[in-house]
Amino acid sequence: MNVLFLAQRLLGFAAILFGIIILFSNIVTGLIVAAAGSVLVSLAELVRMQQGTYYLALGLPYKNEQINEMIKLSQPVKVSSSGLTIHPFDGTTYPLLLLHGEYYLRAKAFVPYIEQQEMEYKFVFPDTEPVLLLCESRCRQGSSLFQFNDQVFVRLSALPLAIQLEGDKLQIAVKTSSAQL
Repeated sequence: MNVLFLAQRLLGFAAILFGIIILFSNIVTGLIVAAAGSVLVSLAELVRMQQGTYYLALGLPYKNEQINEMIKLSQPVKVSSSGLTIHPFDGTTYPLLLLHGEYYLRAKAFVPYIEQQEMEYKFVFPDTEPVLLLCESRCRQGSSLFQFNDQVFVRLSALPLAIQLEGDKLQIAVKTSSAQL
């Protein structure tokens, strides 16, 4: 599908260039061809920008380039906890992704609490029941755990954790009936 957008953009730029060349001999025809080229380029860009929204509306998983762009645009947060050990140390900076209205954090932050067997990840936090999650190869709506470029991201609401986000700081605590941050 991206090949079509590229072809449309190239055709649009070629029409703009051709319109500029024609402009020297016939002003009206040159302007029309250049304007048509501009419309082609603009439409290709609009369709490309809306493609991600269309995929999400259909419930399709995010594409790798979409996840990569979201990681680049996400605000890194300093993850800390008074009751948990954050890997490698308290205050480590990780990207916090907002996907499908849910927060995702690299599972690496919770290494001391993970038991992994192939694609099964068991999260064992103090004073809670273990949570078993299967790692998916792509992020789709409802994914609790997914892999992207050798990194694993976990949906924070799938874990028995309470989170508090303030600016670039993410405070994490184990949920208990009386836990307060």
